[in-house]
Amino acid sequence: MGVEYRHFLVVDDAQWRPQSDTAARVEAVLRDWSLIGEVEHIEDLSAPQKRHTGSSNSAASPGPGVAIVYSGGAGAAVETVAGPSLYADITAADRYIKRATLVIGDDYRVQWCADGIYFELVTPPMANGAPIEADDVELYDTLFTATYPSAEASSPPVVIAHIEENTKPCVAWNSCLGFWRGALVLDFGKDLPAIGEKVRALPAREFVAAISAALRGPLVEIGEFY
Repeated sequence: MGVEYRHFLVVDDAQWRPQSDTAARVEAVLRDWSLIGEVEHIEDLSAPQKRHTGSSNSAASPGPGVAIVYSGGAGAAVETVAGPSLYADITAADRYIKRATLVIGDDYRVQWCADGIYFELVTPPMANGAPIEADDVELYDTLFTATYPSAEASSPPVVIAHIEENTKPCVAWNSCLGFWRGALVLDFGKDLPAIGEKVRALPAREFVAAISAALRGPLVEIGEFY
């Protein structure tokens, strides 16, 4: 299958929750930067038995959680955002994003463990002094390791990031909660951007700022080979 790369932009704010226009605001930015095509499907993460619900579902009120999956864009727009390819013979016209996935909702999601980074759940969310159990929710291509309902939570989870020594120069953040309620994941597939072997932060800082403004929250970027 070969090595592939994806890039997480996660809302690093324990108190953050999506609003009714969050999905529309993020989609507008992605379209403005020509990074997405059509909505492939929307998954209701609160009802795993009813996943792959089709593109007609509204994401205006995500509730516990939805995942909106878009086909990716291609060409120079991708290189504008992600920078040059890892390979010198790949031109801007050859660049592509395999898919883009926006995950938003009220539930807590523990960050998927990236290459060289292990996110350890130390304490689950608590309700009245008792730990909340994780929901049995998995997502295609696995974007998070666990989901915890937050409706009754009195405190969020506690997660520690363990970073391997050879990965530390690639990490683009000084601290990270390790869990989130909102994330945009750009899956580059086999179109490996050069940032994968450097600091894993998108060079188009205006784009990152626009996504942050659309989500109305601070972002942490986590790059992953898989």
